Amino acid sequence: MPEMEIDPAVLRQLAEQHRQVARETRAWAEPPHEWLASFIPTYGKIAQPVKDALDGYYDARKRAGDKLADDHDHTADQLIAAAEAYENADHGIASDFRRAGDDIGGHGSPQGTPAHAAPNGRTFGSGDGRTPLGTSPLDGGPSVTGPQTPGTGQQQPDAADQSPDAPVPGVAAAAPGAAAPMGAVDSTGNQAGSGSGVNTGAAAATAGTPAGGVTTPVTAGAGVGADDRSAQQPPTGATGRYDLPPVPIVTPFAAAVAAAKDKEAEPAYVVGDAVDNDLLVARTLLAAVLAAADTPAVGMHWAVGVMRGPAGAGVFITSNEGRGWLPAGIYLPREVSTPWLWDEMLADGSGSAASPWEGISDPARVLVEFGLAWGPKANASLVALASSASIDGELRARLPDIAMADLVGPAYDVDLRVHTPDTVDRLDLAGSPDAATPIAAVPDSRAYARCLELVTDAHTRLVRSGTASADSAESRRIRDRILAVLEAGQEVSPQWWEQLREADDLLAAAMLSRRVDVARVAPGDLRIDAEGATLRAMVFERRCNELLLLLAGEPGRQQLRDAAYAYDQIVNHPQFVEVPVAVTTSEAATVDRSVTVAGPVSAPGVTAGPPGGAAVAPPVVAPPAVTPPSEQS
Repeated sequence: MPEMEIDPAVLRQLAEQHRQVARETRAWAEPPHEWLASFIPTYGKIAQPVKDALDGYYDARKRAGDKLADDHDHTADQLIAAAEAYENADHGIASDFRRAGDDIGGHGSPQGTPAHAAPNGRTFGSGDGRTPLGTSPLDGGPSVTGPQTPGTGQQQPDAADQSPDAPVPGVAAAAPGAAAPMGAVDSTGNQAGSGSGVNTGAAAATAGTPAGGVTTPVTAGAGVGADDRSAQQPPTGATGRYDLPPVPIVTPFAAAVAAAKDKEAEPAYVVGDAVDNDLLVARTLLAAVLAAADTPAVGMHWAVGVMRGPAGAGVFITSNEGRGWLPAGIYLPREVSTPWLWDEMLADGSGSAASPWEGISDPARVLVEFGLAWGPKANASLVALASSASIDGELRARLPDIAMADLVGPAYDVDLRVHTPDTVDRLDLAGSPDAATPIAAVPDSRAYARCLELVTDAHTRLVRSGTASADSAESRRIRDRILAVLEAGQEVSPQWWEQLREADDLLAAAMLSRRVDVARVAPGDLRIDAEGATLRAMVFERRCNELLLLLAGEPGRQQLRDAAYAYDQIVNHPQFVEVPVAVTTSEAATVDRSVTVAGPVSAPGVTAGPPGGAAVAPPVVAPPAVTPPSEQS
């Protein structure tokens, strides 16, 4: 079971950072008193109007700077309060354990003793395991997705915490029975569940398409239970108790967004120059993905977009290879989704794949097309877009309302290569609904063997499909050789693994010229025809190479999950067609048998006769002479 550790020292460190920003802001807002005092003696009384204007400007700047500094101080106070609340909750749990031990030891209340009251007014019965009466997890039915209004038996937050300034930037609070919908990010750049007051999941508990907002499709992703590594969260966040208030949880990505927001405002602290929080979230996530991807293949680019509607926002990520391929060993926040999960909802009834964006060289254009197609259905629109590639100037001109950032580089503020309770791997994020189910029952002892089975099956299917290009012939030959050694139970030479990596890099370079440049096509008019079949076949070959290269790594459960994702990208692709195995039969043998016809007539055997083709008349024989009886006498 993964452990979730909250260090109050981290909260206090963040609070000190806000204190430092507040001090620097106040120092910046302080008027230059000495210079203003020497202004009239230097320039004379003729400059008095200028002096009055300067006094008004510096006075307004000081008031605005003090207000900004007060906001940072308020945030610091909230962080300190969160740290103290967590420590108090920790001490309370220890006290409960000690009291429970006393009850077990015979020091509990005698029969007939009234139940004692908890600090928040709830009552506990004797020997009830410290569970508040009427607050069992089974009471009230199953939990729903989306924020819930506290009712009877739930502790109400203070009035001060409900004010707009109450949320702590970068801090997400867990609530009993409530989970943030995938893709929810509030207007301040915080993650869903941070207490921002933005209704990011008003319709998440209902099936189908909501009237507003952005939701994600039900897949094998987070919340479905396909990830056998995950575990249920405690009832009230990290406290594990129903009688305590939720404890704020600082997630690594939320902390990185908060740090990026502070860094964005550092150069000038210009009052009124607001930071675009949606673009900040997109850029921070993209930079972290690029850092986790390390050295991507040549021509590989990613893009992150934010769609916002009345009920909240959704974060979407894609790449320009295949159907938004994601590298192995990367863990993304649960709020992130991908456009390639929405094919069924975008279907036009023709029966063909509904997302005609595969093979586009610009990943940002994929998100733009997705926003135009899905936005009207979800009552949302694309508001921010960040790409590691260059965004076409004509696209910027056509979509001036979308905040864009291109040529984003890697940033190491958050490490997405480490699995945390608030992140999921690529199988949960972008796998098909049936991708994780077959491997859930595979024991760890058979993880490597199952990976080898997936590689062999994918390689065999690709060979039978007959879609190989000349560029993929070398990688197929190396795969054949390595698979033969692995199936024989022998060790593969490191040189062979390196040869496969080099062949895969050459295949990636060959794909550059086959990607489609759609810069001259108007947004919304994009249609990719069957000419992309060759590029798609090359992508299948790369995924098969990736499958085999996973066997060179450390065996384990995550290796199996990454292999299942790569296998899913091949065999569950909507346009992958496997040629069936040809059925052959041996030549039918001819059996000579005598046939007997039942009946009274049988033809006599012919032993002699005229030669074939000759027509011979029978000889004429004179009849014998007949003598009358009178003559014989």
